Amino acid sequence: MSTRYLESLFNPASIAVIGASERADNLGGMVLRNLMGGGYPGRLLVVNQNDYDNVHGVPCVKKVSKMEFSPDLAIICTPPDTVAKTIKRLGEAGVRTAIVMTGGMSRTHSKTGQPLMYSVREAARETGIRVLGPNTIGLMVPARSLNATYAHMGAIPGRVAFVGQSGTIASSVIDWAFARGVGFSYFLTLGDGMDIDHDDLIDYLAQDTQTRAILLHIENIPNARRFMSAVRVASRTKPVIAVKSGRVPESEWFPHDLPDGLKRSDPIYDAMLQRAGVLRVDGLGQMFDALETLTRMRPLRRETLAIMANGVGPGVLAVDRLADLGGELAELSKSSIENLAELLPPYWTRKNPIDLNYDASPELYGQAIKILAKDPEVANVLVMYAPSLTEDSLQIADAVVQASKGTRLNVFTCWLGQSTVMDAREEFYRAGLPSFFNPEKAVMAFMQHVRHQRVQRLLTETPESFTDHFADRTHTRHVVNRALRAGRYHLSNREARDLVRDYGISTIETMYCDDMEEVLEVFAVERRPIDITIIHEQACHPFLDLSPTQRRYKGTVQKLNSEAAIMDSCRYLMEEYKSHFPESGFLGFAVQRSYQHVGGIEFSVGITRDALFGPLVVCGAAGAQINVMTDRQIALPPLNMVLARELLRRTYMYKLLKEHSLKPEEDIRAVSETLVTLSQIVIDIPEIKGLEISPLLFNEQGAVAVNIAINLADKPGRPIIQPYPRELEEWIVLPKSGRRVIIRPVLAEDEPAHRAFHELQSPESIRYRFFQYRKHFSREDVAQMVQIDYDREMVFIANAPREDGEGEETLGTVRTWTDADNLQCEFAVMVHDKMKGEGLGVALMQKMIDYCRARGTVEMVGNVLPDNRPMLQLAEHLGFEIKFNTEEEVMDLRLVLNEPEKDWQRERLGKIAH
Repeated sequence: MSTRYLESLFNPASIAVIGASERADNLGGMVLRNLMGGGYPGRLLVVNQNDYDNVHGVPCVKKVSKMEFSPDLAIICTPPDTVAKTIKRLGEAGVRTAIVMTGGMSRTHSKTGQPLMYSVREAARETGIRVLGPNTIGLMVPARSLNATYAHMGAIPGRVAFVGQSGTIASSVIDWAFARGVGFSYFLTLGDGMDIDHDDLIDYLAQDTQTRAILLHIENIPNARRFMSAVRVASRTKPVIAVKSGRVPESEWFPHDLPDGLKRSDPIYDAMLQRAGVLRVDGLGQMFDALETLTRMRPLRRETLAIMANGVGPGVLAVDRLADLGGELAELSKSSIENLAELLPPYWTRKNPIDLNYDASPELYGQAIKILAKDPEVANVLVMYAPSLTEDSLQIADAVVQASKGTRLNVFTCWLGQSTVMDAREEFYRAGLPSFFNPEKAVMAFMQHVRHQRVQRLLTETPESFTDHFADRTHTRHVVNRALRAGRYHLSNREARDLVRDYGISTIETMYCDDMEEVLEVFAVERRPIDITIIHEQACHPFLDLSPTQRRYKGTVQKLNSEAAIMDSCRYLMEEYKSHFPESGFLGFAVQRSYQHVGGIEFSVGITRDALFGPLVVCGAAGAQINVMTDRQIALPPLNMVLARELLRRTYMYKLLKEHSLKPEEDIRAVSETLVTLSQIVIDIPEIKGLEISPLLFNEQGAVAVNIAINLADKPGRPIIQPYPRELEEWIVLPKSGRRVIIRPVLAEDEPAHRAFHELQSPESIRYRFFQYRKHFSREDVAQMVQIDYDREMVFIANAPREDGEGEETLGTVRTWTDADNLQCEFAVMVHDKMKGEGLGVALMQKMIDYCRARGTVEMVGNVLPDNRPMLQLAEHLGFEIKFNTEEEVMDLRLVLNEPEKDWQRERLGKIAH
């Protein structure tokens, strides 16, 4: 990912259009006319192999080599077989960015048989030019009068960025947005995305102060890890709303092989976008409805909704839709009901939704809103109006706007109808109140706000500490390595059981028998009911779910209490196995005592691996009577307890567990702990391709795994979210006190100790660190500090056992924020007041310097208050260059970590320095 040269793309001082002519249907000519019609203020040039003096009055040259200047941006509209050569010549001529509008390059092939679009990528990499496209509609930056597209109309200036993949979809978005008064800071499509991709643009837009929200239309994501890293950063600072098309296999433009255990790829995108803090919507209409509420409404204090209308019908429609989407009505306080009763007819229902009656006046609407504003149970109000003969819709709209001012309510409106209410909707738009055409759309938009706030909350939740990140699992790895060395891509049933038990997952006591005679011998010893499972090579692989239309494979028979029943069952299991898996080698029987567990609620949990998205944690129902695929939910590792509970909450089995378990909270925690453990297993042992526990049941001690299957792969699978980097842990001994301290990356679970560390600091230390005095740090403040993306940010903390023996305390911390191009990292460091003079600041800074240097970062920079002598002395000791910044009145610190290797790096750093 890189924002290299993107400033030249978005703010070019000069543009060359390659292939433009004055023919009406010429693509380059359309683009040139849009540039000129939009009032582009920069220098224009046309390149056309025909010997024109000018095109539409713009000077024209015959070849790229004849250009009198090197433009910041070139727009290529030439035939497919000429594009790669043109890109190479432009790059050699010093052009930094290009937009390739030529289409069909994914379906036109070179002599080698490779689609021509890949030759564009090779030419771009060879010369360093950045390329948007091929097959893109182009780019608009309305505030800079830049319309470098072939679109039928321009966009109006605004604070929303749109990044799409389809030109035809983009054209409709422009039209749609214009009609709704939505303006754009940037508007573009990626096309085939051979160079500039979603992650590059999201990185740029996340830092752009003119962009308040980002809209994404996604067809495919070529590099899931880069996308995930970029969008997680962006979604923390501004709303990101996405439409992902290709939800079913029949509509996927770029289908890929599905991982074991899944029937569709769409749930993977759902899980990824939710984990990134992105609001996913089902279409363009929902995208703009969600944009209305996310940008015009305050954060939600509550997730319940109050509804008022001048009639019963609209309120009923709204309540129905709210219930469908899992929303809840606000419960009106006794005081609100009494106050409203004084204004409404005697037959009023005295509950939410509030029927104001068909003849409701502007005064009544205003009074009702003011009553609700005093109700502590009400935070969000949907105000609806249906046209009537008795009242004027615009006057009522004005009353709603005036009554809403200065209240703590989130008010949004629905004025039903069309011709007679348009002026009222315009009034709401000017006042900044979201307004919708019908109750269903209004409620959907509100619930999208609720969903967005929920996924944002997941980014800042403080998880419970559960997984032991520091345990030694070396012997478990030996089991996997031994199997791979033997050319075996699965673990035996016994090995799989031992592996999960080693990680603390309880398993059923199991005896292994080679044949039916040994099973009978076990029964003779046990003399109690037993369960028998047949084991064969294929059964050692997870996710053997068959299609619901096929006859189910039965591999286990339960509660056998006689020799005759055991012999019949063994023969039956052999017939089942030979019928379904005739090529699979027989490995024996597994025997378990019946009643080792409590039956009933059965879960299927495990790990599977996707070629694009890496390892995935799955959770859902198990059992012979159900189709497990209908309940299988997905999450991305690494997981903590908060994320595991969220994954479990999405399953149907969660509802059964809450309703029918004797100990629902204990069982919910047990399943969540199992999911977190599975997440840790695949991080520790990335050669595991799939792992399935089915069923996971419950006994007096908690969750217990009955059947376990694990298969392996040659190549390790890496999560697309960087997990905790355990290899960076380091123990040191402080020279003065002799205290043993661990320096390690921060964990989300460190939030309580991190907050205590900040709150115990002196006011002066806080001022030196934050450039202001602060007495209080909220939970959200500290959660942002400890919940980091290890790809973009690093925090090392120094922890040691507390002197009173009650857990650990944080003694110091150093953090860096690194830009998307890995050019600069900005640092901040703070050491506990009581540790001054121990050398801990030097140790933390040196640890961070070594880390950033090893990952190739070019420079480390920081700002220090001029009177912070200890920090300035430390910086001087570590070799930082120190200069006084007269504009900011701070000391600028700079340390070269690696020499820049490329011209663009030196140029960017030179601009930053000046």
